[in-house]
Amino acid sequence: MTFKIFSCLILLSAPNIAEAAIRVVASTSDIAWLVQRVGGAKNVEVKALARPKDDYHFLDARPDYILAVSRADVVCRIGVDLEIGWIPKILDRAANSKVMAGGAGDCDLSRSVGVQEKPAGPVDRSMGDVHSAGNPHYWLSPLEMAKAASEVEARLSAVEPGKSAEFSANRLKVEEELKALHSKIKERLKGLSGKAALEYHKDFFYFIQAYGLKSAGSIEEIPGVSPSAARLGKVALEAKRSGVSLALASEHSPKATLDKFKELSGVRVVVLPTSLSDPSAANAYEIWQQEMADKILKVTQ
Repeated sequence: MTFKIFSCLILLSAPNIAEAAIRVVASTSDIAWLVQRVGGAKNVEVKALARPKDDYHFLDARPDYILAVSRADVVCRIGVDLEIGWIPKILDRAANSKVMAGGAGDCDLSRSVGVQEKPAGPVDRSMGDVHSAGNPHYWLSPLEMAKAASEVEARLSAVEPGKSAEFSANRLKVEEELKALHSKIKERLKGLSGKAALEYHKDFFYFIQAYGLKSAGSIEEIPGVSPSAARLGKVALEAKRSGVSLALASEHSPKATLDKFKELSGVRVVVLPTSLSDPSAANAYEIWQQEMADKILKVTQ
């Protein structure tokens, strides 16, 4: 009897494997935030690989990234070939079948969103940083992030079916919050509705679309390649003639080029953060979106 009681105490004091948090690796802080919201703080343990100010196109397959992925239950990425230069290398070296293509933990958020700007013909390196599957910067739109939550829910539920109802409820809640946020910021930016906005790189297409502006193209001629003096002069002249309201650029854009464009065109340039800074805060996505709206309104009002 004593042995049976002792055995029961050992079992009760041992960690409950079924209740262990799902280990999720997210390629970016934006995705880490969404995973945390859909999964719930007690259910998921999330690590973001890229830092908020990194250029998501260009990262190294660092040993600590490989180690994290080798231990992960789920790996979530933006997809649309954005991380194609580094995520496949990490996955290959981590050799974790759970998160490889077809595995329960293979989480590509682009499966749930409305990817746009897909090239009409073949793509090659001479065309620069063109993504053959379309524009991957959908996370800048609250509406697309709301759609992306479905993929997160599906992957978490595949790994932990017993909590699928909780994941579904969380997903519905975050969808409602993101749609409400979209309405709130669209109202703030209503004075710019229908007005033309240039981008330095095609970072802001979904943001421009979400808030009722009209895309006037990009300052770059070849994505990822600094524009020549001739290109810069041509785009600046056209922007001036057509009444472009503003140009949006990321923190990775070359300041000297932006300054020259502003001098030639007279168009106001707004440098915006393209990622949220602290995924641990429940309202981090809203803080980031409001920050972008603040910066835009500061130069346009």
